Amino acid sequence: MENRELVMETAPYVQNMEYIRELIEESENIEELKIKLTELIYNEQNVGKKTDLKILMEKIEELGL
Repeated sequence: MENRELVMETAPYVQNMEYIRELIEESENIEELKIKLTELIYNEQNVGKKTDLKILMEKIEELGL
């Protein structure tokens, strides 16, 4: 799946789409993105961002990426 497709799949569910889009685009591949997400979810203090990160991770899992 292309980055753009993942962004489009996630967009309706997140508050800060720009933040999520940047994370997706800055990752070399889906495995790197998953590692980043796991770390960010663990460390994020902002509830809104943490929720967006979890939504992205769930979408990746749902799509079997």
